[in-house]
Amino acid sequence: MGLLGAIRWRRFLTEAERDQIAAALAEAGRHTRARIGLAIEEGPSRDPQARAPALFHEWELPEGERATAVLVYVCAVTRRFALVGGEEVRRVAPPNFWELVDHDLHHHFDEGRYCDGIFKAIAQVALELERLFPRAAENETHERPATLDGRMEDVDPQMSEDELGGRPEGRR
Repeated sequence: MGLLGAIRWRRFLTEAERDQIAAALAEAGRHTRARIGLAIEEGPSRDPQARAPALFHEWELPEGERATAVLVYVCAVTRRFALVGGEEVRRVAPPNFWELVDHDLHHHFDEGRYCDGIFKAIAQVALELERLFPRAAENETHERPATLDGRMEDVDPQMSEDELGGRPEGRR
């Protein structure tokens, strides 16, 4: 067996980590009228800086919500990410906000702590959006989940389950 045969790939996020992130997204939605979306693609490698804006525009949001929405995009294969904010968020959020979230995500990803990085990014985005776009009424909540439906895809179908260390659970 060669060196590569001895390496077992760790699933990008475990089921428990996905649940933790889903809970963070749900909690974020309780504090701001703005939407926070998360797209984790576990399929073919993509350039996050090109893919994130495309997904942001595909995101089925009413136009009134798009301007204040933020999307966190992660390509699980490359362990790279991008953040995209709507027009109003980009206009009013301070530049150091985007730099801080980007820096913290890089730090966590460099250490292989992907769940922690995504969780913290969601929290940072939620706090900033709560400051900029607070919830108007106590009982106002988003009717849909904050994640992008259908964007949590399986890893490369050409790789065997043994190479992957098991198929990732999650949404398709």
